[in-house]
Amino acid sequence: MAKAKKKKSIIKKKDEEKDLYLSFKFKLRPTRKQEQAFTKFVGHARFVYNNFIFTKREDYDEYVEEVESRLIWMEASNEEEARKLTYNQFLNKYTYNYALDYVKEKYPFLKEAPSQALQQKSQDLFIAFQRHFDHITEYPVPKKKGVHDTFRIPQHFEFDEKNSRVKLPKVGWVRYRKSRDLPTEASSITIIKEADGWYMSVLCNMGKAPKTDNADMSTAIGIDMGVKRFYTTSEGEFAEDLQILLKPIDEQIVRLQKRIKNKVQGSKRLAKAYKKLARLHKKKANIRNDFIQKEFTQLVKNHDVICVEDLCIKNMTKSAKGTVSKPGRNVRQKSGLNRAILNQGWGEFLFCLEYKLALKGGILERVSPQYTSQTCPICGHVSKDNRKTQSEFKCVHCGHTANADSNAAQNILLAGLASIAREANSTDGNTSQAVGNANPPKLICACAG
Repeated sequence: MAKAKKKKSIIKKKDEEKDLYLSFKFKLRPTRKQEQAFTKFVGHARFVYNNFIFTKREDYDEYVEEVESRLIWMEASNEEEARKLTYNQFLNKYTYNYALDYVKEKYPFLKEAPSQALQQKSQDLFIAFQRHFDHITEYPVPKKKGVHDTFRIPQHFEFDEKNSRVKLPKVGWVRYRKSRDLPTEASSITIIKEADGWYMSVLCNMGKAPKTDNADMSTAIGIDMGVKRFYTTSEGEFAEDLQILLKPIDEQIVRLQKRIKNKVQGSKRLAKAYKKLARLHKKKANIRNDFIQKEFTQLVKNHDVICVEDLCIKNMTKSAKGTVSKPGRNVRQKSGLNRAILNQGWGEFLFCLEYKLALKGGILERVSPQYTSQTCPICGHVSKDNRKTQSEFKCVHCGHTANADSNAAQNILLAGLASIAREANSTDGNTSQAVGNANPPKLICACAG
């Protein structure tokens, strides 16, 4: 029996100085008794998380008042200095461990769950407060039943890969669907409840990221993300719209949502319909994930350097509704565009490209998206008149014509290579030699079919 883990989905860090962590996801095959135990553990972990939020609210208010008083009495010149002068118990991870001991004494039923699962959930809250005080997120909100039901086990588990089973604390041996072998020893296991059953996500340390010194710059390409096409490369290749695959599922979802609208609140039929809706969304996510996995795997297999636009998808998909005093324009059209962008899963695709290239020792270069669709890669002329239609690019200065998406991808490639060269020249590493000696890829200027 060897300790190990399984199916790929997440990376923690991509950095030459830090280890790469990948998670591998597997479908569990628990018995009914084990499912009941999982449900109980998820509930206990959620209880601990929410209990800390409610009980610490008074302490948080006192902390905020003390920071404000220091500003009022001019003990600090700004808020940042006031925060440094005020003790913040929320940024001390041991605060949560001590509080957990008290909570377990007050609520004995929490001892039914693995102690480390509760500790990990309290550490999740510690991270949430860290992000809050770094002005990344708002004050942590309580977790809801049925939404992201998970608990994590960092130790005291054992794998029997030969028989496709894993031993978990206070549960015993649980069978799972072994879709692949684990590359390294497991660091932790996260048990996840989804619409179609229970899964486990196994975190593995992949070691240091390979250095990018040996990246073949001649294989570099640029990628332009789109809605009509999922992406288009600087070589003229493209992937079809993902919406073609998702449309049948979307139609089923719309029909089911209309039926749910007319059902009686609290009825069994409504609950049954909600479960069916959740399974449809799960199927949709699986189709999207399968498509993305195939596409980025093929790209990384053939290219060591990939240049993409540094897109802020959150801002791109903001509503155009506006306010009462300043109502928005073309709200319905913008809503449809937002839905199409989010349906494509650009964020997941770029994230997967990044971790796959990191494992290979390749480079994912992000460039500014400004004017990439309006610039001529031949003469460098920039004008909005260069692209009067969605699909065609024609330079008003030199007459160069190309597919608009392919033209943008070429501009992204040129900007990416220039950025890599600047970074290489600013250091004395081997990468500068690689960039200087590499033959830049030939631009394909013909219109893509």
